[in-house]
Amino acid sequence: MSRICPRKLARKTQAVAGSDPSLQIARTFPALLLLLLIVGCAPAERLPTYPWTDARSALHRLAERSRAVHTASAECAITLTRPDGESVRLDGALVMKPPGSVRLRAWKFNQAVFDLTLTPDGIWVLTPDDPERREKVLPASINAGKMARAWALFAGDFFASDDLVVRDTGGPRFQVERNIEGQRVVCEVERATLTPRRYTVLDQAGAARFTLTAERYEDIHGIVWPVRLDARSDSGRIQIELHDVELNGELAPNAFVLPRRAQRVP
Repeated sequence: MSRICPRKLARKTQAVAGSDPSLQIARTFPALLLLLLIVGCAPAERLPTYPWTDARSALHRLAERSRAVHTASAECAITLTRPDGESVRLDGALVMKPPGSVRLRAWKFNQAVFDLTLTPDGIWVLTPDDPERREKVLPASINAGKMARAWALFAGDFFASDDLVVRDTGGPRFQVERNIEGQRVVCEVERATLTPRRYTVLDQAGAARFTLTAERYEDIHGIVWPVRLDARSDSGRIQIELHDVELNGELAPNAFVLPRRAQRVP
């Protein structure tokens, strides 16, 4: 949503003030303040309320929602932040077929930065040929690959496992836990809308090693889906803002075909 420049507001106010600008500004200031607050805020979520009954029914519904998404595609804005705070913003495009396939391409000023492909067999990244640029891009693309793998898995069959453990102490959120590849993963679910809000991967000592936060859910043709993702770990932070999202559309036959010079990463 665009922001209104305060100087433009001041000029418009003075133009309509007539012979007594201070009087007109006093009259219009409350409305202008309200307008600034509205413009500066993120759009509120408009999601249906889930009629809570019990944890078992909630898990069943969460699994149903996950199975309802077969493909997803969107344009996106990607912000990569290193541990030292340095960040870069990229344009991107995303296609996904949960739980095991993701393609994420990123560019800046119409120049390709990386092309990431996740398949059930692993993660591959195509980076620039220039060694210096590649050295800068590769760590960020590896982090993006880890995020893509986590998101595809969490959006896929996370709630379809038989080893789920629910921890509910009341309040607006409850937790769902399971083990994935020997790691403990905790998902915080908002009770009112039954939407997963944060996934946390814990080590054996119980310390958080990776978090994926899902924000700004939208109702897309009857399916609730997050359009803002925020992943954090010791190696940095990745934020993705989706727009023009399409769910269950037909993907190109070569959507997950590896680029010729792509390299496999851990």
